[in-house]
Amino acid sequence: MLQSRDWVSLLVLCCCIALSGTSDAWAAPNGKTLFLSCSACHGQAGEGNAALGAPNIAGVDAWYVERQLNNFSSGIRGAGAGDKFGALMRGAVAVLKSDAERNAVATYISSLTKTKSPAAAKADLVNGSTQFNAICSSCHGSHGHGNQALGAPNLVGVDPIYMERQIAAFRSGARGAHKDDKWGAQMRVGAGMLPDSKSVRDVIAYIGTLKP
Repeated sequence: MLQSRDWVSLLVLCCCIALSGTSDAWAAPNGKTLFLSCSACHGQAGEGNAALGAPNIAGVDAWYVERQLNNFSSGIRGAGAGDKFGALMRGAVAVLKSDAERNAVATYISSLTKTKSPAAAKADLVNGSTQFNAICSSCHGSHGHGNQALGAPNLVGVDPIYMERQIAAFRSGARGAHKDDKWGAQMRVGAGMLPDSKSVRDVIAYIGTLKP
Protein backbone atom coordinates (compact mmCIF):
# COMPACT_ATOMS: atom_id res chain seq x y z
CA MET A 1 0.00 0.00 0.00
CA LEU A 2 1.34 3.43 -0.94
CA GLN A 3 2.34 5.70 1.92
CA SER A 4 1.33 9.37 1.91
CA ARG A 5 4.78 10.46 0.85
CA ASP A 6 4.63 7.99 -2.03
CA TRP A 7 1.35 9.53 -3.20
CA VAL A 8 2.94 12.97 -3.06
CA SER A 9 5.91 11.79 -5.12
CA LEU A 10 3.62 10.14 -7.66
CA LEU A 11 1.49 13.29 -7.93
CA VAL A 12 4.57 15.46 -8.47
CA LEU A 13 5.85 13.07 -11.15
CA CYS A 14 2.49 13.11 -13.00
CA CYS A 15 2.34 16.89 -12.87
CA CYS A 16 5.86 17.16 -14.26
CA ILE A 17 4.99 14.83 -17.14
CA ALA A 18 1.79 16.75 -17.90
CA LEU A 19 3.51 20.12 -17.76
CA SER A 20 6.34 18.83 -19.94
CA GLY A 21 3.89 17.72 -22.61
CA THR A 22 1.98 21.00 -22.42
CA SER A 23 5.20 22.99 -22.67
CA ASP A 24 6.34 21.10 -25.77
CA ALA A 25 2.99 21.61 -27.49
CA TRP A 26 2.92 25.29 -26.56
CA ALA A 27 6.52 25.82 -27.72
CA ALA A 28 5.95 24.39 -31.19
CA PRO A 29 4.85 27.30 -33.41
CA ASN A 30 1.88 26.69 -35.69
CA GLY A 31 2.86 27.83 -39.17
CA LYS A 32 -0.72 27.95 -40.44
CA THR A 33 -1.83 30.17 -37.57
CA LEU A 34 1.20 32.43 -37.88
CA PHE A 35 0.60 32.73 -41.63
CA LEU A 36 -2.69 34.54 -40.98
CA SER A 37 -0.79 37.81 -40.60
CA CYS A 38 0.90 37.16 -43.96
CA SER A 39 -2.36 36.35 -45.73
CA ALA A 40 -3.55 39.95 -45.39
CA CYS A 41 -1.24 40.78 -48.30
CA HIS A 42 -0.24 37.46 -49.83
CA GLY A 43 -3.69 35.86 -49.69
CA GLN A 44 -4.97 32.87 -47.74
CA ALA A 45 -3.58 30.47 -50.33
CA GLY A 46 -0.36 32.47 -50.84
CA GLU A 47 -1.63 33.52 -54.28
CA GLY A 48 -0.39 37.10 -53.94
CA ASN A 49 -2.00 40.46 -54.56
CA ALA A 50 -0.67 42.61 -57.41
CA ALA A 51 -2.45 45.72 -56.12
CA LEU A 52 -0.45 45.48 -52.89
CA GLY A 53 2.79 44.49 -54.59
CA ALA A 54 2.65 41.12 -52.82
CA PRO A 55 3.91 38.22 -54.97
CA ASN A 56 2.62 34.68 -55.22
CA ILE A 57 4.57 32.74 -52.58
CA ALA A 58 2.67 29.44 -52.47
CA GLY A 59 4.96 26.44 -52.75
CA VAL A 60 8.22 28.39 -52.59
CA ASP A 61 11.04 26.27 -51.10
CA ALA A 62 11.06 26.53 -47.30
CA TRP A 63 14.83 27.08 -47.12
CA TYR A 64 14.58 30.14 -49.35
CA VAL A 65 11.53 31.61 -47.59
CA GLU A 66 13.18 31.13 -44.21
CA ARG A 67 16.35 32.85 -45.38
CA GLN A 68 14.37 35.85 -46.61
CA LEU A 69 12.32 36.07 -43.41
CA ASN A 70 15.54 35.99 -41.38
CA ASN A 71 17.06 38.65 -43.63
CA PHE A 72 14.06 40.93 -43.20
CA SER A 73 14.09 40.33 -39.45
CA SER A 74 17.78 41.19 -39.07
CA GLY A 75 17.76 44.17 -41.45
CA ILE A 76 19.89 42.46 -44.09
CA ARG A 77 16.98 42.90 -46.50
CA GLY A 78 14.40 45.67 -46.65
CA ALA A 79 16.56 48.44 -45.22
CA GLY A 80 18.01 49.68 -48.52
CA ALA A 81 17.20 53.17 -49.76
CA GLY A 82 14.15 53.17 -52.00
CA ASP A 83 13.07 49.63 -51.10
CA LYS A 84 9.47 50.55 -50.25
CA PHE A 85 8.10 47.03 -50.44
CA GLY A 86 11.06 45.64 -48.54
CA ALA A 87 10.41 48.12 -45.73
CA LEU A 88 6.78 46.97 -45.58
CA MET A 89 7.94 43.36 -45.34
CA ARG A 90 10.34 44.21 -42.52
CA GLY A 91 7.41 45.58 -40.55
CA ALA A 92 5.29 42.53 -41.33
CA VAL A 93 8.00 40.04 -40.38
CA ALA A 94 8.49 41.77 -37.02
CA VAL A 95 5.49 39.82 -35.67
CA LEU A 96 7.52 36.60 -36.01
CA LYS A 97 9.56 36.74 -32.84
CA SER A 98 11.85 33.72 -33.15
CA ASP A 99 13.76 31.51 -35.55
CA ALA A 100 11.26 28.74 -34.75
CA GLU A 101 8.30 30.90 -35.78
CA ARG A 102 9.96 31.96 -39.02
CA ASN A 103 10.82 28.32 -39.75
CA ALA A 104 7.21 27.28 -39.09
CA VAL A 105 5.82 29.92 -41.46
CA ALA A 106 8.36 29.03 -44.16
CA THR A 107 7.49 25.35 -43.87
CA TYR A 108 3.77 26.12 -44.12
CA ILE A 109 4.25 28.35 -47.18
CA SER A 110 6.23 25.62 -48.92
CA SER A 111 3.32 23.22 -48.33
CA LEU A 112 0.79 25.43 -50.14
CA THR A 113 -0.22 24.44 -53.66
CA LYS A 114 1.39 26.64 -56.28
CA THR A 115 -1.04 28.95 -58.06
CA LYS A 116 -0.54 30.34 -61.53
CA SER A 117 1.21 33.71 -61.74
CA PRO A 118 0.24 36.26 -64.39
CA ALA A 119 1.97 35.82 -67.72
CA ALA A 120 4.95 38.03 -68.49
CA ALA A 121 4.59 40.65 -71.19
CA LYS A 122 5.52 39.51 -74.69
CA ALA A 123 9.20 39.92 -75.35
CA ASP A 124 12.13 38.65 -77.40
CA LEU A 125 12.37 35.05 -76.21
CA VAL A 126 15.47 34.36 -78.29
CA ASN A 127 17.35 37.13 -76.53
CA GLY A 128 15.82 36.05 -73.22
CA SER A 129 17.06 32.50 -73.73
CA THR A 130 20.53 33.70 -74.70
CA GLN A 131 20.85 35.99 -71.68
CA PHE A 132 19.39 33.42 -69.29
CA ASN A 133 21.73 30.64 -70.39
CA ALA A 134 24.76 32.92 -70.36
CA ILE A 135 24.10 34.58 -66.98
CA CYS A 136 21.37 32.96 -64.89
CA SER A 137 21.59 29.24 -65.58
CA SER A 138 24.98 28.80 -63.88
CA CYS A 139 23.23 29.21 -60.50
CA HIS A 140 19.52 28.73 -61.17
CA GLY A 141 19.97 25.79 -63.54
CA SER A 142 19.18 25.43 -67.22
CA HIS A 143 15.52 24.81 -66.38
CA GLY A 144 15.33 27.53 -63.71
CA HIS A 145 14.67 25.05 -60.91
CA GLY A 146 17.29 26.54 -58.61
CA ASN A 147 20.18 25.14 -56.58
CA GLN A 148 20.09 25.30 -52.79
CA ALA A 149 23.84 24.72 -52.51
CA LEU A 150 24.37 27.95 -54.47
CA GLY A 151 21.60 29.80 -52.63
CA ALA A 152 19.66 30.09 -55.89
CA PRO A 153 15.87 29.66 -55.66
CA ASN A 154 13.52 28.07 -58.14
CA LEU A 155 12.43 30.78 -60.62
CA VAL A 156 9.67 28.84 -62.35
CA GLY A 157 6.26 30.27 -61.55
CA VAL A 158 7.56 33.42 -59.87
CA ASP A 159 5.40 36.49 -60.47
CA PRO A 160 7.06 38.35 -63.39
CA ILE A 161 6.22 41.80 -61.96
CA TYR A 162 7.85 40.86 -58.67
CA MET A 163 10.85 39.37 -60.47
CA GLU A 164 11.40 42.53 -62.50
CA ARG A 165 11.16 44.62 -59.32
CA GLN A 166 13.74 42.46 -57.56
CA ILE A 167 16.19 42.50 -60.46
CA ALA A 168 15.88 46.30 -60.52
CA ALA A 169 16.53 46.38 -56.76
CA PHE A 170 19.66 44.25 -57.16
CA ARG A 171 20.89 46.42 -60.03
CA SER A 172 20.35 49.66 -58.08
CA GLY A 173 21.78 48.35 -54.80
CA ALA A 174 18.47 48.60 -52.94
CA ARG A 175 18.82 44.86 -52.37
CA GLY A 176 21.97 42.81 -51.94
CA ALA A 177 24.24 45.61 -50.77
CA HIS A 178 24.29 44.69 -47.07
CA LYS A 179 27.69 43.38 -45.97
CA ASP A 180 26.15 40.19 -44.59
CA ASP A 181 24.02 39.41 -47.64
CA LYS A 182 26.33 36.89 -49.30
CA TRP A 183 23.72 35.53 -51.70
CA GLY A 184 22.33 38.98 -52.45
CA ALA A 185 25.80 40.16 -53.42
CA GLN A 186 26.03 37.23 -55.80
CA MET A 187 22.71 38.22 -57.39
CA ARG A 188 23.83 41.83 -57.73
CA VAL A 189 26.67 40.63 -59.93
CA GLY A 190 24.36 38.51 -62.07
CA ALA A 191 21.68 41.19 -62.37
CA GLY A 192 24.31 43.74 -63.30
CA MET A 193 25.45 41.59 -66.21
CA LEU A 194 22.12 42.02 -67.99
CA PRO A 195 22.87 44.79 -70.49
CA ASP A 196 19.62 46.76 -70.30
CA SER A 197 16.00 46.82 -69.12
CA LYS A 198 14.86 45.18 -72.36
CA SER A 199 17.07 42.18 -71.66
CA VAL A 200 15.67 42.01 -68.13
CA ARG A 201 12.15 41.77 -69.52
CA ASP A 202 13.26 39.27 -72.17
CA VAL A 203 14.83 37.00 -69.52
CA ILE A 204 11.72 37.18 -67.34
CA ALA A 205 9.51 36.33 -70.30
CA TYR A 206 11.75 33.38 -71.15
CA ILE A 207 11.63 32.13 -67.53
CA GLY A 208 7.84 32.25 -67.88
CA THR A 209 8.08 29.57 -70.58
CA LEU A 210 10.01 27.12 -68.36
CA LYS A 211 8.15 24.15 -66.94
CA PRO A 212 7.92 23.10 -63.27
